[in-house]
Amino acid sequence: MNFRKGDRVKFLNDVGQGTIVRFQDEKIALILNDDGFEIPVLMSELLKVEGDYDFSENENKDSGSNTENSNQQINVVVKDEDLDEDGLNTDKKANVFFALVPKDQKDIANSDLEVYLINDSNFRVMYSISKSENEFQSLFAYGNLEDNTKVILDTIKRDDLNNFEEINFQLMFFRKGNYFLLNPVNKTWNVKPARFFKQNAFGENDFFHENAFVYEITSEEINLTDHISDSDIEKAKKEKERKEPQKQFKSSKSGANHEIEEIDLHIHELVDDHSNMSNAEILDIQMSRFTTALDGGIIAGIKKMVFIHGIGNGKLKHEILKKLDRKYPKLRYQDASFKEYGYGATMVLIK
Repeated sequence: MNFRKGDRVKFLNDVGQGTIVRFQDEKIALILNDDGFEIPVLMSELLKVEGDYDFSENENKDSGSNTENSNQQINVVVKDEDLDEDGLNTDKKANVFFALVPKDQKDIANSDLEVYLINDSNFRVMYSISKSENEFQSLFAYGNLEDNTKVILDTIKRDDLNNFEEINFQLMFFRKGNYFLLNPVNKTWNVKPARFFKQNAFGENDFFHENAFVYEITSEEINLTDHISDSDIEKAKKEKERKEPQKQFKSSKSGANHEIEEIDLHIHELVDDHSNMSNAEILDIQMSRFTTALDGGIIAGIKKMVFIHGIGNGKLKHEILKKLDRKYPKLRYQDASFKEYGYGATMVLIK
């Protein structure tokens, strides 16, 4: 993104806005924030404001250690480029994530954790996050989060992690202008803190340069881990790994009846040799195959398509869902049969 002196910007990793007054070098801009201070900020952590924003802040913090974001009154002037030709914002889904990022990336298993809320959507979000204590809820954080931004909520000490066995999220979505109404989210997450004492719980992701654990609050998937024991899941994974790939992904449902078609997106099924490919190159090939197959299925009149992406670190699945939401908003999708695919496939319902 290109910036110029005088541009109004918001911070991707902090709350608030400011104006670019000059450039320190090719990577750093000096920002005059709304408190009247001039601060240096990496341009990669800035987002240009396309509307006129007026923030009135009224901070309200309790005496506890939790960080609560200030209430904000937001007035936005919507630009024409935010809308389609009918003056309507056509987004029908918002993606919001809760993330835990170890502060000490060299000692992840023992590090304190920074807690983030990520709004990967074109809606503003009003949020309330609480943790369960006995039969009651204890407020952890609340506030407004702008579109396509993230905010750090607090830092949890490693010794305090066991206090977060269950977290409840309440989200409401809004924006100025015309838009499709989204249902509020009220979701409880069974945290299982013990998992975060293992280094492999944190991995590469789309939102941080550091390894992190990212949980999608707005996912409509059934959280099978609430109903199936860890031993059942491990057993299902091992059974799946023992099967021959060709047998695993052949389906008696595929074929001339056009009811269902399976597409295996594992890279070894798409190219002969991928040993010298980067992760980005592999992902590009997999996404190209996904788009080509889906477009072909739509033209051919296939009713259901199962895309087998595997478990991995979840990046391919995340990109598939993002592509479906943005390019194919009229199509419905869901997790494919857990019995057949474990957590490794997504079914797209075309007709």
